[in-house]
Amino acid sequence: MAAYDAVVETKSGRGYMMSRVDLPGPLGIALGPTADRLTTELVEAAMAAASELGVDARLVRRGEEQTGLGALIGIGHQGSFLSLFASPASCRRIIWVGELLQLDGDARGGVAARVARARAWNCLRFPLRPLMRVPLPGPLARARASATLEREWAQNLRETSALARRVDRVVVTSRDRREALARHGIAASAVPFGYSEVVAGPIAPPGRGERDLPIVTIAKLDSRTAGRRSVVGEWRDQEPRLRVLDDVWGSERNALLRRSKVVLNVSRRPGDFVGWRLVLALATGSVVVTEPLVDPFPFVAGEHFVEAPLDGLLDAARGLIADEPTRRRIAEAGQALLTGELRMARCLSRAISS
Repeated sequence: MAAYDAVVETKSGRGYMMSRVDLPGPLGIALGPTADRLTTELVEAAMAAASELGVDARLVRRGEEQTGLGALIGIGHQGSFLSLFASPASCRRIIWVGELLQLDGDARGGVAARVARARAWNCLRFPLRPLMRVPLPGPLARARASATLEREWAQNLRETSALARRVDRVVVTSRDRREALARHGIAASAVPFGYSEVVAGPIAPPGRGERDLPIVTIAKLDSRTAGRRSVVGEWRDQEPRLRVLDDVWGSERNALLRRSKVVLNVSRRPGDFVGWRLVLALATGSVVVTEPLVDPFPFVAGEHFVEAPLDGLLDAARGLIADEPTRRRIAEAGQALLTGELRMARCLSRAISS
């Protein structure tokens, strides 16, 4: 029997209770053939977390490898393990996903308008594929990014709904994602992805080391999806100290973050939870300045990160660069959260608990 310490969110939203959960066999961690870089990092973190818990864990790449497991969990982008979970179940199965899900009230014009836009986009996107990466002027670029985002949201919902019918437990990384699924009749728990040294590196005290990169931003600036992140291009012209980490992963990304003081965050959708970026930045001793988040639990604005409106993010970052005591206080508070409630072993326990 494999034993786990599970931490459960209380009604107050801030406390945790300890309980014991037993599995009748090893824990399988799904790794599908199409796993992206983020999913691969999360799987690596989960494997290390299982080892920390003293749990026998193994990678599962094919459906038949479920035999003899106590539980199987798919982590990261649901599309990467969709085919694997199509196999008949032979153990308890869980998915733990963090892809963008949109509340119905967020869609322009409501559900009917969103469905109409998605259908129109699906009809046009194949004939227009050669133009997908062509730079467009501002309004057209934003329209393309919005259409791409809505299509991705619809796909994420379809895939999560399909998986929900095949698994025993659905876990998402934020409470607003949990609410989005509840509106579609899917029950889910909310557990953010936690800190793992094997992915984020060892905790770096904020006052140590040379931090010669005052401001960085982790932003994929693909022309199809840049949308709101096009503001990063304007920042480059206004702030020569800004460095954009575009499609940088693993140890290279962590080394750059360890040299940074402030990480600017622009979400693809206003208010979207950016827990994994907060984890990566805080682990390296840097502080995130972000737009207001809808529900950043268990992170707290002003305590673990700094909030500012989009048009004030750059000024807030500049102010924080000049305020080392505040940066140190926020980074140290965030690191205490990472090594406590948000340690990946603890989060994994919560994700697999009944």
